[in-house]
Amino acid sequence: MIIYAFIVTYNRLDLLKKTIACLQHQSHPIDKLFIVNNGSTDGTAEWLSAQPDLQVIHQQNIGGAGGFSTGVQHAYMEGADWIWMMDDDVFPAPDCLETLLKYSNRSLCLHPARYYSDDVYVPWGYQYDIRKDKETKISPENFGKEIFSVNVGCFEGMLIHRSIIDKIGFPDKRFFITSDDRIYGYLASLHTDVTLVRDAKLKRQALSYETKNNPMYTYYVIRNFHLRNEYCRRLSGDKGFTFWTKVRFALGLLKSYTYRYSHLEKPLRQKMRKAVRKGTIDCLKKKTGNTFAI
Repeated sequence: MIIYAFIVTYNRLDLLKKTIACLQHQSHPIDKLFIVNNGSTDGTAEWLSAQPDLQVIHQQNIGGAGGFSTGVQHAYMEGADWIWMMDDDVFPAPDCLETLLKYSNRSLCLHPARYYSDDVYVPWGYQYDIRKDKETKISPENFGKEIFSVNVGCFEGMLIHRSIIDKIGFPDKRFFITSDDRIYGYLASLHTDVTLVRDAKLKRQALSYETKNNPMYTYYVIRNFHLRNEYCRRLSGDKGFTFWTKVRFALGLLKSYTYRYSHLEKPLRQKMRKAVRKGTIDCLKKKTGNTFAI
């Protein structure tokens, strides 16, 4: 069994160092650890070049989606049996990988449980209805279980077997950010029982910004609607999203552009509305990749 782990990083050198150390001290050995550097400009490239024990892939910033696509493809092409994906602001406990692998006979796509501290759980776990483009949170009582099933993915710690990649391919870099791991996990769920493991702990750096009031995040959530619909068409006999899903999406855009951000300070309010407007236009144009410019 050959296990590769990789970290996608962009301009977070201090956090990256901590994540690397966590992976280097796992109780179950990792056969190869490598870094995908998404065009960092904060000294990350120079620091990585001075680490003789690390393999590094340098590329321009093609977003988290592009970074994870590169990483999975590289590990797969080198013959890894299991591929462990990691963002640069999550810190797996020393026994995280060992604990995940205890359930490798149950699932070929496993996720650790994420925590903000030793006892504050990040409430992640969803069932995705692809025709409605809607995620429903797992019932809270599941969080007390040793393992439970989800049908989405998270690239902060996903451990996936190459046999699943044989069937679903590599992460779709066209998303740039957001929705990429949701869709990848959903694709995996069509071939294995995607499973979250409670005792495989991953400590997560608390977010320094709110995604709901972040112009770039908002832009890509809206723009990527057409990509999510593309997958829905592919997987549901060319039906695509339901009529009411499209109506709900349109009404959400109208609400966002008129009064949803009215409580914000004027500069941010203007940026958010511009993100909504441009995201809508670029969604209709079916743009992909790095297209955000506010």
